[in-house]
Amino acid sequence: MSSYSSSTVQNTDLCQCGLVPVLKTSWTDNNPGRRNKRKGCGYYRWHDPPVEGRSKNIIPDLLRKIEMLEEEIKELKRKEQKDAMWLRVVIAVVLLILGLALLR
Repeated sequence: MSSYSSSTVQNTDLCQCGLVPVLKTSWTDNNPGRRNKRKGCGYYRWHDPPVEGRSKNIIPDLLRKIEMLEEEIKELKRKEQKDAMWLRVVIAVVLLILGLALLR
């Protein structure tokens, strides 16, 4: 799971080199969903207050659950595609056998 997502900051904050910092979202267990502003020159500032209390425990668990469910969905889609392919093969074989039987 990625620890950060980002977007451009939409305010007038500038880093030490005069550029607009990037707004990133932390998805670490210690700061789930907490945004910060950063730039390659070393500029770093938290945009949101610290994540506290129950949220600090619940958010990482929910993110892991979402990731697990997304993987389960991918696996079920792969299985569905495989089953559909076998169904087409069986139908083709049955039609072939019926066609040969009708020719006799």
